[in-house]
Amino acid sequence: MSRLGLTNIYLKSGVLLILFGLACAASIFIVMPRMGGAVSQVLLWGAAGGFLSGVALYVIGRIAQFLGQFGRTRSQA
Repeated sequence: MSRLGLTNIYLKSGVLLILFGLACAASIFIVMPRMGGAVSQVLLWGAAGGFLSGVALYVIGRIAQFLGQFGRTRSQA
């Protein structure tokens, strides 16, 4: 995972939630023509919630990674 730059838990969980949101969004187009109502509504909430919370966690993870590197370089100087 460190080869991908996913070094902290925020980055890992953010990427997983983004992938979950994209999977829900893709399945909306598969399920919606055949089923309607509650199933598509749950998938819509899963897509929006998963993607947006994943983006937020990913950004928090990148900020934490930057601050960690900034603190390490500052302590070495």
